[in-house]
Amino acid sequence: MRKAWNKPVCSFIEDIENRWGISPNSDYFPPDDPTHQARLGEIKAFISSMRGVYTTEQLEESLQEQEEARRQKEEEEERKKQEHEEKLKEIARKEAEEAHKRKVEQIERERKAKQEYEENLKRKQQQEAEEKHRQMVEKMKQEERERKIQEENLRKKQQQEEEERYRRKLEQMRQEKEREEELRRQREREWELKRQREKEEELRRQRAREEELKKQREREENLRREREKQEQQRLQEMYRRQREEAERERVRMMEELQREQERQRRLQEERRREEERRHHHHDGCFSLDTKVQLSSGKFIEMAKLQVGDCICSNVKNGEKEFSEVYLISHLGHFDHSLSMTKIEFTRSDGQKGQIRTTPSHCIFHEDLSILYAKDVVPGVTKILVLNETNELVPVVVDNLITEGDTGYISFYTRAGTVIANNVLCSCYDDCPQSQTLMDLVFAPIRLWTKVFPSNHRQKDLHPYVKILEIAYHDWRNASKISNYPIVILFIIIIILFFTFF
Repeated sequence: MRKAWNKPVCSFIEDIENRWGISPNSDYFPPDDPTHQARLGEIKAFISSMRGVYTTEQLEESLQEQEEARRQKEEEEERKKQEHEEKLKEIARKEAEEAHKRKVEQIERERKAKQEYEENLKRKQQQEAEEKHRQMVEKMKQEERERKIQEENLRKKQQQEEEERYRRKLEQMRQEKEREEELRRQREREWELKRQREKEEELRRQRAREEELKKQREREENLRREREKQEQQRLQEMYRRQREEAERERVRMMEELQREQERQRRLQEERRREEERRHHHHDGCFSLDTKVQLSSGKFIEMAKLQVGDCICSNVKNGEKEFSEVYLISHLGHFDHSLSMTKIEFTRSDGQKGQIRTTPSHCIFHEDLSILYAKDVVPGVTKILVLNETNELVPVVVDNLITEGDTGYISFYTRAGTVIANNVLCSCYDDCPQSQTLMDLVFAPIRLWTKVFPSNHRQKDLHPYVKILEIAYHDWRNASKISNYPIVILFIIIIILFFTFF
């Protein structure tokens, strides 16, 4: 404790010759505590033992020094307080200036934003005026075209009437010429009939002479025929026996040939079925460069699609609908060229469009029925195409081209549809042409992927899709042979459903 004393305190203690004591701390020793009371008793006894009253100049000097130190401390604290207040004022001033600067900048930004808004509004109004003017010009052109068409129809009608009058005149002239020709033919027939009667008389006399000669020759011929007939019967009998032997041999060889052909046909059928099962899953896909729109508005190629992406699948009431890609059944490149059907069309704004799929992929007809890409008829079939106002409009197919490509992708959205290259397409391929039926068939895998998301992104077909395609392929072959009912297909679907769940 002595080390904590300052110099005045140490001098004061030395002057009073160690006649001092320390009272107990009441924070640790309450007044009723025995230690507190004992220490006070010792201090009282120590004071009582002192002789006389003790006062010194050091005490007064110490008090003055303490008072001076207290005063200096208060002045220092006051000075620091003033400096602190001045710093606070300076900080407040700077903050006020900064706030004023920010407010000025904000007002400037608002002014610029308002100016840009007014400029955009002017441009929009100008564009609307230009659009109205363009529509008016287009309407005038349309009316001019209609007027020209009416004039052309009137001209054609007049021309047809002229042609009809000319045709009647020609018909009248032809009838007169036919009557003259009929009179000429009648005179020729009368002359020909007279000549014919004369020839008949001459022929009758000649025929009588020939008849006599003919009877004589017939008698000689009958004798010759009788001899030839006997010889022919003998040869026919011998030929009949040889032919019967040859026929029996031919029948035996034909039966053996038919059995061999039946065996070869069965082997070829087995090979064909095996080949179809091995390659059947590559029959329905999109080309990898086909584009779709994500929910963010970005367009990407199908090669970059991932499970979980939400892509545009349909349009209702002018609003695009987006659906999640829950399964990529297969994706990759062939070592050989894959047959692709390229459908070319012209959009309502005059721009050309196209989409490439495999021949058995399903697209939507204008009545929302589905058909295979290979069944599209150029100039007749109408498909649904997305226009600039977010509407699906029917468009006539211009051309159908078969091309080769090595890249392919097949995927499924929860809606079962996709808008690819602005064309409304089904996600299903090489299947019964019923969107509702296929949505029902794929219901198990849709529910399964909600709980266990798929990470399949391989060249080989997804097992669920592969099983369905093999089952459908076998059912279709069986239907060609024995006409099994479609109930078999539903039984397979039910079995698959209970297999997975």
